[in-house]
Amino acid sequence: MYTILSTFPPHSSGNVGDKLLEEQVQHLIQKERGVGDFNVVFREHDFSATLDQLNASDAIILPAFAIREPLYPQVYRLAENIDEIQPPIIPLASNWSHYPGDQLGNETHEYQTETLQFLQRLANQPELDGFTTRDIYTKRILERHGFEARLVGDLGWYHDDYLGHEMRVPDSIDHIVMTTPHNAHYVDQAEGVMDMLIERYPDATLTCSFHSRLTDSDRQLRELAKDRGFKVVLASHDTKNIEFYNDCDLHVGYRLHGHISFLRRRLPSVLIGEDGRGNGFNATLGTAGFPATQRRLGPRTAKLVQSFAGALPGKGLRKFIQHRGLSERPFHTLIAPPDPKVPEKINAFLQEEQTNGFKSYKAVPELFDETYENSMKPFLKKLP
Repeated sequence: MYTILSTFPPHSSGNVGDKLLEEQVQHLIQKERGVGDFNVVFREHDFSATLDQLNASDAIILPAFAIREPLYPQVYRLAENIDEIQPPIIPLASNWSHYPGDQLGNETHEYQTETLQFLQRLANQPELDGFTTRDIYTKRILERHGFEARLVGDLGWYHDDYLGHEMRVPDSIDHIVMTTPHNAHYVDQAEGVMDMLIERYPDATLTCSFHSRLTDSDRQLRELAKDRGFKVVLASHDTKNIEFYNDCDLHVGYRLHGHISFLRRRLPSVLIGEDGRGNGFNATLGTAGFPATQRRLGPRTAKLVQSFAGALPGKGLRKFIQHRGLSERPFHTLIAPPDPKVPEKINAFLQEEQTNGFKSYKAVPELFDETYENSMKPFLKKLP
């Protein structure tokens, strides 16, 4: 039996991308390891009072291992005394989450001492011969901090019905899905993307898909989409809500697992990277990705700004800044504001791709298939 520390928060956002990962890790382990007995809990669960139950597991799997700081015991609570946990703790498809998450940040960010200690605790396990990552940015930052790392791809890459298949290049773009940003300071940019899609594809069916429970900025985007004639789909909590993607022609948007949900079906997609997760995937794929931001401050100044923001007393000033429309996370827009040219860049990319038959996507199926056979599959077969 495996205990799975899921990233899916059913009690809050209900992010359907995290639900996809929760289902995929079980499916792939059962497929390659023959084990179908899982205890699935949210990653913030505290096992201090139920260690006997946890220690009955063959292993503790951390799918889409989120290296956010502070990492332990905030992102992963596990137990008050981690040394009392007996089964191996196996991170799978690790990801680097950082803002703005560009190449410069990836090359300069230094993990906190406490983060490195926890990562070293995991790396020292005899059952673990290095970290697995879902993108090359995570691989690079782990290696820069002295850890072994190899790319196994995102769990969502792999769809049994399409492994071994080429891209499904649409004859015409008749149904487009747009997914919305996590962060409020992208609302104006997202509105620009909507307008670009309407102008570019005036006869297409346009659907705005919300992957999480609606926030205030989502409600604003929902009204903007409705006013423009978009269909609206509330897709949180259940992956059945995004099965209709299979019958669409193109995705353009901010949700990484909206992007992946199309690519895993061999359908074209464009991702606007909000942070290290999206930008890391775009760097791995090498095409069809655009950073949402344009960096304004260098790493040192940005770190000082973030430290200052974190030291603000109470929530009053943060709330004031948020209501002024700057950000749900104050001072992000000072470090790297949204790039107003993103809609224009995507429009030019789509024009070129439609002209050349979506040629730049040709290597995507090969990357997914080879990574599965050479990295993900062997790793899963070696699970304790």
